[in-house]
Amino acid sequence: MSKGKTTSNRALLIPGIFLLLGLTLTYFLQSSAREAAREALHDEFKFRVSEVLGNIDRRLQSYEQILESTAGLFAASNQVGRGDFVEYVRALKLEGKYPGIQGVGFAKVVQDKDKARHLSEMRASGPANYDIRPAGQRDVYTPIVYLEPSTSRNHRAIGFDMYSEPVRRAALDKARDEGKTEISGKVRLVQETDQDLQSGFLMYLPVYQRKAAHQTLEERRANLIGWVYAPFRMNDLMAGILGERFGEANAALNLEIFDGDSLQASRQMFNSNGQGHENAQFHAVQRIPLFGHQWTVAIDSLPPFDARMRGDKANIIALAGTIASLLLAMVGWLLATARARALAIAQGMTEELQHSEAAQRRLNRALRLLSDCNMALVHAEEEYKLLSEICRLCVERGGYLMAWVGYAEQDAHKSVRPIAQSGYESGYLEKINISWADNEHGRGPTGTAIRSGRPNVNQNILTNPAMAPWREAASQRGYQSSVALPLICEARVLGALNVYAHDPGAFDPEELHLLEELANDLAYGIVALRTREEHAAAKDRLTFLDHFDSLTHLPNRLLLRDRFERAALTAKSQQETVCLLYLDLDRFKQVNDSLGYAVGDQVLVGVVERLRQCVPPAATISRVSGDEFVVLLAGNYDTTGIAVVANAIRDVFAEPLTIDAHVLNLSFSIGISLYPGDGEDFDTLLKHAHTAIGSAKEAGRNTYRFFTREMNAGLAEQIRLTGGLSNAVRHGEFRLHYQPQIDIRSGRITGAEALIRWQHPTDGLVPPGKFISLAERSGHIMQIGEWVLNEACRQGKVWMDQYPEAPVVAVNLSALQFKHGNVLDMVAKALATSGLRPDRLELELTESILLQDVEATMKTLRGLKTLGVKLSIDDFGTGYSSLSYLKQLAIDKLKIDQSFVWDMLSDEDGASIVKAIIQLGHTLQLTVIAEGVETDAQLAFLNTVGCDEAQGYLFSRPVPAEQLAKLLENEGTERT
Repeated sequence: MSKGKTTSNRALLIPGIFLLLGLTLTYFLQSSAREAAREALHDEFKFRVSEVLGNIDRRLQSYEQILESTAGLFAASNQVGRGDFVEYVRALKLEGKYPGIQGVGFAKVVQDKDKARHLSEMRASGPANYDIRPAGQRDVYTPIVYLEPSTSRNHRAIGFDMYSEPVRRAALDKARDEGKTEISGKVRLVQETDQDLQSGFLMYLPVYQRKAAHQTLEERRANLIGWVYAPFRMNDLMAGILGERFGEANAALNLEIFDGDSLQASRQMFNSNGQGHENAQFHAVQRIPLFGHQWTVAIDSLPPFDARMRGDKANIIALAGTIASLLLAMVGWLLATARARALAIAQGMTEELQHSEAAQRRLNRALRLLSDCNMALVHAEEEYKLLSEICRLCVERGGYLMAWVGYAEQDAHKSVRPIAQSGYESGYLEKINISWADNEHGRGPTGTAIRSGRPNVNQNILTNPAMAPWREAASQRGYQSSVALPLICEARVLGALNVYAHDPGAFDPEELHLLEELANDLAYGIVALRTREEHAAAKDRLTFLDHFDSLTHLPNRLLLRDRFERAALTAKSQQETVCLLYLDLDRFKQVNDSLGYAVGDQVLVGVVERLRQCVPPAATISRVSGDEFVVLLAGNYDTTGIAVVANAIRDVFAEPLTIDAHVLNLSFSIGISLYPGDGEDFDTLLKHAHTAIGSAKEAGRNTYRFFTREMNAGLAEQIRLTGGLSNAVRHGEFRLHYQPQIDIRSGRITGAEALIRWQHPTDGLVPPGKFISLAERSGHIMQIGEWVLNEACRQGKVWMDQYPEAPVVAVNLSALQFKHGNVLDMVAKALATSGLRPDRLELELTESILLQDVEATMKTLRGLKTLGVKLSIDDFGTGYSSLSYLKQLAIDKLKIDQSFVWDMLSDEDGASIVKAIIQLGHTLQLTVIAEGVETDAQLAFLNTVGCDEAQGYLFSRPVPAEQLAKLLENEGTERT
């Protein structure tokens, strides 16, 4: 009985021990699995937090680039009209490329004293009911004048004074004083309504006067003209930032964004779910600085996310462990015979658990790698350093053996060029020859990934046939498996990220998914860095062009003036001389006309190289116009030393210059002026040096002349003619000649331009080029212009009575007549006195008229249109060329300047300009006339491109009215 009881006790004890040990082991294993699951979920939570923060930062950086490029529009233009702004913003394609942004606008600084004028200008060019809101008088206003795209929501913001609201004003002042992008605190946008109300904020970038300094605080405040800005609605912005993951983030995470460093409910700007989660397993609070402001981001996990922490693996382990323990207890009775089998089962369970833990560790490692790489992307400044850092992180943080990035070259072999690498490589990249072509060296993982645009996994290098060309080199370095991940951005494959592991089958689907995400983020970062570099290069280019010539890279006139003024200050204090040598390249026009402008540009570059050889190193060489240069000499130079420099310039060009097999003999005519003897300011010295060039050319060119007071003798001639203008007006010494204007299609005379001549009592017939500018300076142009108008109308009435199809008489109006005279009354009186029909009179206006007192000028021109006269723009394309004014003024005709006509057959740019003007005129339903037509070839070209009318020596020189009448009679006879 005692022995049986002992046996029974042992039978109970052994399964009991097995059961206890099994359950204990199961408990610890499932606890380990649960902890591993929690750690993995926590790593994923941190990654998602990092991802959200990185996306916010990158997206706002891209919005800043939009504002910088828009500010560049103002920096590159003298005036940005509403139409220019609309076209520019439309070209940005905000809706497709930058989701979340409400628009791009411009707020202008308006002083109280300028408010009335501002309202008048805006109502004339924009909405008639435009006003500054809120009402009331303030020292300064910052109304929104442009906001695109044009939507009903954005319309509500036009005219709003952002300076009137404290939060906006604080951001505006900070952006202005620091000269960089700033964002405001939480505001309610003016565009908001009571429906779908969202919190908002604004991003500002100051715009300063073009070419004005803004280095100091005082300069920035003095030269500010306004701000380009962008409004944002938080919900729309976050939906754009999170993109396709917005729904996933809402379901798993609760994201809250607060203005400033407080979590107060009143400062909340965004809540993805509208509520928090008090029992969240994971919680993170991050404060991120953004453009001089700070946001606080609070992220909580939601129940669906926390539920994943329960861990199916842990439950399986618990269940399996319990069942296994019971089975072990049951087989305890057969322990003596089944001991080996029990040990095998235990070993199998252990191996399975170890494999599961290893896979979990790899996944955690990949998550940490992705998080670290995202931080590297956020802080990246240079492309190569970014690629090297990503490769380093793959090796050091990801635990891979080697990583490298290769770019797909567009050469004949479609080669892959290694850019950056990290890890154990030992010359591997130097010895392999990888292509992305569809051949033996392009069918490996890298080439296939680039060619197909999809990841290519190589789980075993030893057995993969595609790895044959590189198997030996890879095996020597311990590479057992690899993956190639294409770098794709905007549907273009840039290259591939390649990762190598020391174990076969190292890349499971979950790890591969995270590596794909890493490659996509890297491709985005590469394109973002390149875009940033392009914007920086464009800025540098604009800065360069402000002070240097784009062809020769020499200082321009602006920089030359600055250097002269500095040299003059030094010379004045040290009793020294400053010298300007004005160099005019002799007969350079012949080079352009015979060899073309491309060769001409090469000649100018070659000329500069020779000048650098012969002038002192400390001298400044400047290009001031097409074929004119100025050499600035500062220091202790006497006339002998200056002559030595001038002779050196002459001697260095004694040797012909060879350009593209063309041997050219070049020379300079040089005029020299000295500070302070010939003038104490830059403009005077430059003028005197240029005057001396005339003397050098009269001496046969290829020489130099110092300026002398006798060279101003030409001024006496001008004074003499100016003195005779008064007598000419009183005694009626002026005559009108008329040049016919021809309809190109029919050959019929449709108009005649009235051109003034001076029948001088001693000099004979004086052309207008000699006295019109003198009349404008002396003020006689007002009387002369009125006489021309009255005489032309009188003659037009004569022709109207004589001929059924009388020509329209065209009269030029001076800008001074618009500025100082009552043009509207003068024209009305001339028509009434002469009896000429208004539609038989055409007034030719220069584009410079549109630059002066715009409001008064526009009023006068509208009055002229009301009278019924025709309006044309003379020399179109050489001046202001405002399309908006063409539409507002109802212009009837555009006249192509003769300089374009002369160049259109020999220069592609000239031909393109002529075509563009004709196309523009016809689009606006205007007649287009070309002046200066002298050859049949020019007329044929104009006919081909659709020009309506022409005038020039090909048809007739300007002739007296009697001779033009004969032309009209002959034309009538031919028609009869």
